[in-house]
Parts: sequence; structure tokens; C-alpha cells
Amino acid sequence: MATAEAPLFKPFFDDVYFSRIGFIFICFVVVSSGYISEILSCQTRYVFETNPYFRHLVGVLVFFVFIMLEGGWSFNTEEDDKAPNNWSSGNVIDTLLLSFGLYAVFLISSKSQFIYNISFFLIILGIYFVNTQRSYYLARKSISEETNSYLLMLETFAAAVAGGLLVYGFGDYYFYQVKSHPNDFSYVNFFLGSHKCQSIAALNRANSNMRNR
Repeated sequence: MATAEAPLFKPFFDDVYFSRIGFIFICFVVVSSGYISEILSCQTRYVFETNPYFRHLVGVLVFFVFIMLEGGWSFNTEEDDKAPNNWSSGNVIDTLLLSFGLYAVFLISSKSQFIYNISFFLIILGIYFVNTQRSYYLARKSISEETNSYLLMLETFAAAVAGGLLVYGFGDYYFYQVKSHPNDFSYVNFFLGSHKCQSIAALNRANSNMRNR
């Protein structure tokens, strides 16, 4: 009896994680469009402005809601495959824990200079695009196992590059902040606080001066 040909390349983790890292980009998009908070009540906006822990909790819940909308996740992907999942029957506990993990990665990625930050997000967006299209073609037998293996190899390499950018960008930004604030550097503010951007403050002052003329 003929046996199935082994794939040329197999990632050291389940390839479902390639699509899952796309949720980090979703959070980036949601945070980038944060100006919609202007429609919230004044008290709610005040809490957002003054309580960083509340903002981070909302960030975790953003991940949680989006993941649950697609049925939730489990640490054991074999459990996911045993039965169809939806919003009302997903693994809430594992999903919440994974949401904290993904948000932690997102938080670390935010502690970097622009070039590393935007490069990281573009790479994980590219991984999501390639992996989703690969899965679409593979399910319809439109690509060979050889092509599928090469694409998985490409995705794994891209994930490694993204991880390297994440670590290097974070380290570079950390030492930059320590050097810039030798007397008042705080790990709590660094990890959980908001960015006080001098360039944006200068831009706001310039715009204010222009309006007052």
C-alpha cells in the first residue's frame, strides 16, 4: 500500500499559529484608530486618560473579543479540532490567557522606534496574508506539497525575523529611555505607562501658536 509522501518542511510548531499572530496587527489597527474614543462619555474618557491599567485591560479584552468571535482558541490545537467552535462554545479560559500573551507581545512591540515597530507589524501582516492564501489553496489542492512546504519555510523564516526585530527594537528603545531619563526612569512607567512624545508636544505647541496669531 502506498504511503503518503512526507512534507519537505514542517514547522516546529503548529502552523495554525501563523494565522494567530495576525491578531497582533488587529490590535495595532484598533489602537491606531483610538480617536473614536471621542464619542464616549466624559467620565469614561477621563478614566481612559488617567488610568493606564484600565487601558491595558481594555487592550486585552480587544484581543479576547476578536478571538472569541472566531470561536476561541485552545493551547491544545487538537482539542480545537474535535468539534466546531463559535462565540458561544469556545474555550474562554485558554482564550483569555492567550489574549494576555498576545497583548504582552503587542505591548513589547510598542516599545521600539518607528522603523522597527512598523517593520514588525508589516512582517506579521505579510505572514498572515501568505498563510491564509496558502491554506486556501491547500484546502482546494491548488498547490503541491512541495510548494506548501516552501511557503511554510518562508513563513517560519519571516516569523524568526519578526521575533528578532521585536527583541532588538525593544532592547534599543529600553537603553534609549534609560539614557534619556537617568534620574527618573521607572520600569512600571516604561512597561505600562503611556508615551510622552516630545515631538508631538512640540507640534501641539506650534499649532497652538499658529492659532493664537
